[in-house]
Amino acid sequence: MINQERVICLSKVKYGEADLILKFISTDGSVYSAIAKSALRSRKRFGGGILEPTHHLAVTVKRRSSELTSGNERLPVLEEATLLDDFAKIKTDYDRLDMALQFVRTVGLAAREGDSNKEIFNLLGHSLRAVETTRELGFLRLQFQLKFLHLQGVLPPDERTQSIVRVPIRDHERLEAEITTQLIGLMDWRELAIETSQRLDAYIG
Repeated sequence: MINQERVICLSKVKYGEADLILKFISTDGSVYSAIAKSALRSRKRFGGGILEPTHHLAVTVKRRSSELTSGNERLPVLEEATLLDDFAKIKTDYDRLDMALQFVRTVGLAAREGDSNKEIFNLLGHSLRAVETTRELGFLRLQFQLKFLHLQGVLPPDERTQSIVRVPIRDHERLEAEITTQLIGLMDWRELAIETSQRLDAYIG
């Protein structure tokens, strides 16, 4: 069965001489791995370094029957990939790139293959866009982590977090401008960021 879909690449691992095993999250929130045969040799299908974590891609994937295959042969086969967005501004600054990779790593570690959550895809996409422009990377990390934990159903209700969780990531810059008035008297957001990072680390192991 051939599927065409939009995905964000979460990770890639070299397999054998020239193959790559990639992990994706699709627009419906499904997380899955696929193998790109001869990806390291094929400039026509996968040229220009498009198969990289953080990249938004349009892919053609061939899924094979598990009854007829075994091991890595069961993986869907990535037939083609077209770059939709490489979030180029992320790559102009090491700290921005590092944060973007933290976001895809978090999703890749916590999201189980076979599960689907469309809101996770949207959160990741909007967060990668925000990394390009934010003036306060630490606060963006806090907002991403709180919203991710909320979507996973493991964020306890807390007055300190709800004013952040309620705001969409795409409105990050507005929230960033308001934090001094929203959070003053509750807790310095940097202290909340430390607590949240520890909670996330415990969750994803």
